[in-house]
Amino acid sequence: MDYKTKIFNSLKNTYQSVRVANIHPNGVLAVRAFILLMFVVIILIIVQFVMSFIKGDVSPEDSRIIDIGIKIIDHTYAVPGVLATVIGLLMLWLDRNHNGIPDKLEEDNSKNENIYKPGPRSDI
Repeated sequence: MDYKTKIFNSLKNTYQSVRVANIHPNGVLAVRAFILLMFVVIILIIVQFVMSFIKGDVSPEDSRIIDIGIKIIDHTYAVPGVLATVIGLLMLWLDRNHNGIPDKLEEDNSKNENIYKPGPRSDI
């Protein structure tokens, strides 16, 4: 068997195993592709830094590659975290029945133990 067939069969088996686990395979593959892309950018920047250090000079092209790579990494790591935080906080204020009270505050939390619940104090 040649390498192309082995790689194709490996990808096919991975896709099938993800489908058996009831996870949407396109999302898993997209995350893997995204991680691979991030590793390529990080490795490119590291190699560019090392090559500039060995050369002893940073040319304008090298500087531009390093600068753009750092911006790509910064935006890729910073923006999704901020976006997820904002969306998560906005979901706390979701009011589906339009009574003016967020649904999260209407939930019955009597089953949950609250550590701030007043109770008898033993230190008095």
